[in-house]
Amino acid sequence: MHMLRVILAMFVLYALTLGPASPVPGRLVVERATSEAVEVFTMDLTDFLDEPYDSRIEPFNHALDAAMQRVEAHPKDLAPPYLLKRPYRLVAPYITDRGRALAAAPLTGVAWPDQVQTPFTIIPVVRQVRHSRAELEAVLDAVMSPPDDPRILSGHIDAERNRAVIEVDDVDVRLRRRLAREYGSDLIAIQWSPGDDHSYSF
Repeated sequence: MHMLRVILAMFVLYALTLGPASPVPGRLVVERATSEAVEVFTMDLTDFLDEPYDSRIEPFNHALDAAMQRVEAHPKDLAPPYLLKRPYRLVAPYITDRGRALAAAPLTGVAWPDQVQTPFTIIPVVRQVRHSRAELEAVLDAVMSPPDDPRILSGHIDAERNRAVIEVDDVDVRLRRRLAREYGSDLIAIQWSPGDDHSYSF
C-alpha cells in the first residue's frame, strides 16, 4: 500500500509540473527524456487486459507476422512493425529508400476469424523512422550481454516509439544520464517496474 501511494503521488507531481503523460495507451511517463537523460515510464495494462477479443484483428495478426519476417530479412532497411486499432492498421517503419519499397508491399494470406476462412490483402501504412532493427538490437545487445547494471531485468524493442527499452526494478538519475550519454536519449528508454523494496530517486 505504501508503494502504491508513492507511485500515485509521483504521477500527480508529474501531471502538475510536466504536463500530460504519454499518449500511448498503458504507458505512464514518470520522467520525460532530455538531452542529458533518458525517459522513465511505467506500464498499466489494466485497460489492455480488460479489452474484449475482436476477431477482426486476426488478418492483421497474420499480416504482422509476415511483416516481421520482412524485417528479419532486411534489418538494416526496416524497423519492427506494429498494429494500431480503431480502425485496425498495420504500420511498417522503414529507414532507407529500399526499405520504403519493402515496407509498402501489400501483405496477403488467409486468416480464420470466428473459424471462417478469410483471404486478406493488407496494405501497410509506411512510416520513416530513425533507427533500424539492426541498430536497436545492437543497443540491446550492448546493454544486456551481460546486463551492465544489476537493476536491469530485461530488454525489448518498443516498435511504436522506435527505440530500445530496458526494464529495471530500481532507477536513479545517474542511470538515466549514463544511458543518454552512451546511446542517446531518443534511442533508449527505461521501463520502471518497481518491487516492494525499490523506489525512484528524483
